[in-house]
Amino acid sequence: MICSRVHQCSAMPRNHGCSRMGKLFAYVQSSSMKSSTCMAPLLYADIVHPPPSPVRVSRMRAVLLETAGPALHLRDAVLPDPQPAPDEALLRVTSCGFSHHDALIMEGALRRGVTLPRVLGHEVAGVVCGVGDGVPTRLIGTEAVVMPGDIGHRRDGGFAEMLSAPVASLVPLPQGMAATGGALLASPIGVALRALEACGVAGGETLVVTGASGGVGAHAAQAAHAMGASVIGITGSPEKAQRLEGEPWLDAVLLDDEPWEEVVAALTGDMGADAALDTTGTSLGRLVAAMRQGGRIALVGQTSPDAAPFAPAEAIFRELTLVGSLGVERRHVERALSLVAGGQVTPLVHEELPLSVESVTCAYRAVKRREVLGRVVLRP
Repeated sequence: MICSRVHQCSAMPRNHGCSRMGKLFAYVQSSSMKSSTCMAPLLYADIVHPPPSPVRVSRMRAVLLETAGPALHLRDAVLPDPQPAPDEALLRVTSCGFSHHDALIMEGALRRGVTLPRVLGHEVAGVVCGVGDGVPTRLIGTEAVVMPGDIGHRRDGGFAEMLSAPVASLVPLPQGMAATGGALLASPIGVALRALEACGVAGGETLVVTGASGGVGAHAAQAAHAMGASVIGITGSPEKAQRLEGEPWLDAVLLDDEPWEEVVAALTGDMGADAALDTTGTSLGRLVAAMRQGGRIALVGQTSPDAAPFAPAEAIFRELTLVGSLGVERRHVERALSLVAGGQVTPLVHEELPLSVESVTCAYRAVKRREVLGRVVLRP
């Protein structure tokens, strides 16, 4: 492994001779011979030497989730830097988003594939500072965003100073972007683009987005607007609605506690919306009622069983398509990078906080109170 943060001291003294013999001999004076000097051979292995100097492994700060649920316990930890395996890279984390997904793991609602203790955080950007076997050293110094995969689930994530990740999961970034919203390119922006692809939204169509102030919803709305779609955003509070008013990527902002499906009908000449993204998991039944004939709904959020029931006849008579959308692929991240570089999508950073248990707790509370517009970003 080649890494700029791991240094190895000399562990063995140099061999200054006898290399052809394969053994180093030392000679000592025999104490049994008083009248003459006799030199007896002594193997190098028999000599007592100081212990070899240890390999100095750097250590990093991290926020470690030890238990989830009612007995939630986070702690500020100092851990050894992760060591990149073959075909992996070591990154110095520059930014990491805190998502609703992290909040669900912390409260114990999302357990599939999660092992504890764990460093959370799957929305990560950083700078390559080391590589494992099989990885060219020219990658060192590259800024990159990490496609999530099992980051923050089965392996430690970005609530830390350092992160190891497969090289195949890295998407290079322009210089400086890793520290200025680059962490959001794969998730939530790439996730939003995949969801838009799943529901097939196109220019000239009307799209309804629930959770329009959240990470996936707000960036999906921006991208759909860039495609030429009309976007109706649904949000949960007057404060958020006020913050969204005037955004050029939203044609209308409606409150969740109002009969917004009726307003959607009115705004579309009683035809209904062409497509919808449910990013909150609480509005499926209402979205079904807001769709036109042949409408498409992409399910992205953690769907609540209480919100899922709807009259199946509605879906049949409207000939609706319901599709789930999960995760992100490289092409979506590359498209996200293009949209951000072109100014068509702006990564929405609600607040930047220094890496600590206090900051993670603050971000968690803000997400649960639905105060966040976009993402809270942690900076080591």
